[in-house]
Amino acid sequence: MKTNHRAHATDHRGLGALYFAVIGFFLLAGCSGFAIDEDERIPLVEGTLQAGSQSDFDYLIDYRYVFKPAGPQQPGQIDLFFTLQRKSRVYSLTVWVNYLDAEGKVLDKNPIYSLGNRSGVVQTTDGKFETPPGTVAIAFTSVSRDFKSKQ
Repeated sequence: MKTNHRAHATDHRGLGALYFAVIGFFLLAGCSGFAIDEDERIPLVEGTLQAGSQSDFDYLIDYRYVFKPAGPQQPGQIDLFFTLQRKSRVYSLTVWVNYLDAEGKVLDKNPIYSLGNRSGVVQTTDGKFETPPGTVAIAFTSVSRDFKSKQ
């Protein structure tokens, strides 16, 4: 009995494309709308300078902020300043400030730190950020890659 291997290979490519499409969908869906654990949330206090620090496996961030909320349907503003110390040697590192609602759901986020791979260039962004309506807390999250996974 003779089989058609080309048709069989096409089926695998179609399944591979479907697999990557599904993974891509979940990655995009995870960018906003997921909830941050309560112990990682930083409640926003209106109008006065607040300061603190948060430690992660890859970094330690010392932050200062002043939060200016607006009306229920209007965006607010956060003046955010920070210093970040890397705790591990990584190939790349990106840190975001996430804006959270009362349940800890991510409403939006901004990148605030990016360690460029190969070039070693570090970009930081602090200062004034617009916060979505309903923002009551922030949280810092990150993604990093070590030197072994740089390919």
